[in-house]
Amino acid sequence: MVIKYLFSAPKGDIPVCYDDLQRPFLISPGKSHPFLTLGDYFEAIKDFILRDQGRPLVRVLREQLKTDIGPDGISEILIRTEKHGALYHLASAEVFSGRQSMKMCVSTAVSENGKAWLRHEFDLLKFLNSTFALPYLPVPYFQGDARVHSDHGDESLAMSLTEWFEDYYEWHLSMDEKGGKQRICIWDLQSGLCFASKEEGFEIFRQISKALTLYYDTRDFNQIYPWHHAAGDFIVRRKDGIIDVKLTTARRYEPAMLFSSEDNIDPVTALTYFFLNLSIRMRLDKLDGAGINAWAGSFSVEALIQGFFEGLGIMDADGRYGLGKLRDLLSLFKAFDREELAGLFQPLLDLYAKEDPGDFSVIQANLGSHVKQLYEVIQNFYLRDD
Repeated sequence: MVIKYLFSAPKGDIPVCYDDLQRPFLISPGKSHPFLTLGDYFEAIKDFILRDQGRPLVRVLREQLKTDIGPDGISEILIRTEKHGALYHLASAEVFSGRQSMKMCVSTAVSENGKAWLRHEFDLLKFLNSTFALPYLPVPYFQGDARVHSDHGDESLAMSLTEWFEDYYEWHLSMDEKGGKQRICIWDLQSGLCFASKEEGFEIFRQISKALTLYYDTRDFNQIYPWHHAAGDFIVRRKDGIIDVKLTTARRYEPAMLFSSEDNIDPVTALTYFFLNLSIRMRLDKLDGAGINAWAGSFSVEALIQGFFEGLGIMDADGRYGLGKLRDLLSLFKAFDREELAGLFQPLLDLYAKEDPGDFSVIQANLGSHVKQLYEVIQNFYLRDD
């Protein structure tokens, strides 16, 4: 079995040399681990994916590739360091067996907080994938700890192996340098940064709204939350004119803070606030992912309401909606005048102020126009069977 360590790069993999392996392992930008090296990190990933004589990995390959192989059937493994986030370090492991190959994601946490979140998110992915059988979240394969022993100390790293979404890329609101207009920029690492067309941008927002709605539970108000475009939580594939979105993880699945009490909450009211919160959250980003706080254009409002009701329609067909007829919910939305609609947002403002002051200032600056745009889109929106 051949195992290679690589740096992932837009123009192709870069082999890791001996000197690279001696470099300190960065636990955050500009901060080195007290004694771990980059070589220790790569070796820990290798030990993790080949744990127990490779039996867990072989089970994954058999299930996903629909082939009968054993540990001896693995000819090569390419381990690439991909990205370093606030809580986790992300690598990919590409495993080759004959003419088949499979690429997977290895998430590593060093801090105790990061380890707790990594284990929590792995368990939550298992729950959501088994409960909903939807195609948006990565499949979790296995998790565990990798021990690193060195002359300077011992360290335990928490790791998980999950599905890798090949050819899906991060995207963010950006500004077109030529016309100075807001555009959606897809960070295609193979072809380079590219601007989505208006139709593609609309489809990205519609699909994200639909996906989040499909995970909403109308009985106990559980939802995937928090999420944020600035964090790159949703990624997109653009292939042959078709847009497809995925959600990279789920941090929590519980009612929003506004609905933490179980006392006499009307499910339709809870769903209304899910929609209102969705309408705000969908518009928040940071320019180019790390710049100033950004607010998506008005196109996003029509896209999110289409995705929302499309998701509810699927839930209704599957028997998961349970709140009457969809046209009754739309009629309720249409019955709100602009002043009433604006008033409905007021309870959400305290939540926004606590969560992110930067986002809150953008929301405050745009709430008036948002209410106007949302009201007009609702009034002009009709279900297909109306």
